[in-house]
Amino acid sequence: MAMDERTSQKIVGGGYASERALTPYIRVAWDSWLDAKWDMPTRVIFDYEFMCLRGGELDVVVEGEHYHAVPGDIVIFRPRQRHALHVIGTAPIHQPHIHCDLVTDENSPYVYISFADLEDIAPADQRLFREDILDDLCPDLPPVVRPRNGRAIESLMMSIIHEKDNRMVYSDMVVNGMFLQLLGELMREVALGGERGEMHFPNQDIAQQVREYLNRNTDRDVTLDELAENIHVSKYYLCRQFKRAFGVSPIQYHLDSRIGRAKVLLVTTDASIGDVAEAVGFQSIYSFSRAFKKRENVSPSVYRR
Repeated sequence: MAMDERTSQKIVGGGYASERALTPYIRVAWDSWLDAKWDMPTRVIFDYEFMCLRGGELDVVVEGEHYHAVPGDIVIFRPRQRHALHVIGTAPIHQPHIHCDLVTDENSPYVYISFADLEDIAPADQRLFREDILDDLCPDLPPVVRPRNGRAIESLMMSIIHEKDNRMVYSDMVVNGMFLQLLGELMREVALGGERGEMHFPNQDIAQQVREYLNRNTDRDVTLDELAENIHVSKYYLCRQFKRAFGVSPIQYHLDSRIGRAKVLLVTTDASIGDVAEAVGFQSIYSFSRAFKKRENVSPSVYRR
């Protein structure tokens, strides 16, 4: 496998995928407290900002649209996106936040934190704007996410801040790994949660039920009609929720699982190709070999060698 294939981050959520290689550059990681009188007028930034609101309430304005952020919410600002923050009430604002690039390039070390509006950015600094690739990774990611698993995401953000402050040996590698986990958790929340990242989890329960049923039946073919009858939902709803959770259709997932089991049998047993095909629910060696080769790019006999 080529090096660029090994380092490419394939991120799947809600049926979307990106082959972009993510190489984070964590510029700033702060645990910040602000007075209730604090106010941030409209600005743009060069990079991404991920903020976890731990205390206070905010009116978050992004491209003219208002979002009410409360403790536990994650606020996301993108490069070149006009935004402002206004405090609601009298409580101080606790806002741990991270400024970063998703892809490191030669300009990454020179990007600074901007507090200016777009028209006030110097022409020479226009090159510092990062490419916005979030829509490639998760098209439904909103500016404010209200995650179900907020404690885990908050813990990751605080761990990144702590690691960034300590600057121990291999700190950058540890920080980048934790950030990729944080980003993945956020996208998973949105993929499973529906509108604005607010979590309604019957869809995840359905997806898990379907997966468990498929995993129990890798020795035969399973149809959508059978799945819908056993899970007691419509075929359309079942497919939509499963794909949001796992990124593929139930039938594709089941086929992949059956081929995966066949691979184990091919390399760990002396069973004939026909017996392996029968064990994973194929009616003929021909149909099994065709499906196997389509997925693995080699025939079962070549894979066994």
